[in-house]
Amino acid sequence: MIEFAETSPDIGVAPAEYQRLLGYPRDYAPSGRSRELADWARAWYSVHGNPWIYGRRAESLEIAAEAVRIDGIDFHVKRLRNILESAEADGVFLVAASAGPEAEQEAQRLWQEDRPDEYFFLEIFGSAVVEHLFTMAGARLCAWADGHGMAVLPHDSPGYPGWDIGEQGRLLRLLEESSGHALPGPLEALESGALKPKKSLLGVFGVTSHTERVRRLTELVPCDSCSLAGCQFRRAPYARPRGEDETGDRQTVKRKALAYRAAEQHALQQESTNGNSE
Repeated sequence: MIEFAETSPDIGVAPAEYQRLLGYPRDYAPSGRSRELADWARAWYSVHGNPWIYGRRAESLEIAAEAVRIDGIDFHVKRLRNILESAEADGVFLVAASAGPEAEQEAQRLWQEDRPDEYFFLEIFGSAVVEHLFTMAGARLCAWADGHGMAVLPHDSPGYPGWDIGEQGRLLRLLEESSGHALPGPLEALESGALKPKKSLLGVFGVTSHTERVRRLTELVPCDSCSLAGCQFRRAPYARPRGEDETGDRQTVKRKALAYRAAEQHALQQESTNGNSE
């Protein structure tokens, strides 16, 4: 079984990516209080955070009519199925990454202490770390694939468009049971499908030996969603997603924090409602 694990991965989140997640336009240069909070969150996490990555190649892959079957377990996800089928994928890698529970716990403490600015910047940095970890995992897989005359395909995750988040627990169990040992850090899937710690992500990366199909079909190239700078395996430029405020007003830090908290509380209420109705 091909697998890898990192308990002290690089957490060098690109400033542009952190700024994007904070909702700032790409041409905006944070200064003053915003700059101070961004630097503080990065420094706090570098001391207290415990990020990790784990990945392994699945033993088997079948592309059925209505599902992707990985190691005998069905996942009903049309986009992933189409990507794997179009690329004539040889297999898939299952990947889990987490920023750990520390930033989440500290952010909640800050909110209780009526410090919404610090809460917001630390919450968003935790999200940036998870994105960065998956970028690093993808780069590691690209290096492995290149050495084997293969190419990596865009990853998909439960909760992404077209993949029911309810299948998150199934994917996590597959990772845990097949690895034969515990994951590098704590991770569980709640009944709703949400992960705990919440700054975590599960995903499936396809790999194919039919590299000419990847070159020919742009939808099979993962590079446009990968922010890794200086990547020697890049086949297309990175298409940076738009920030939340690209076409709107620049909100104050406190307004951003309150809006983020309100959205988080709404999501939790919806999760509770859905759980009670099942």
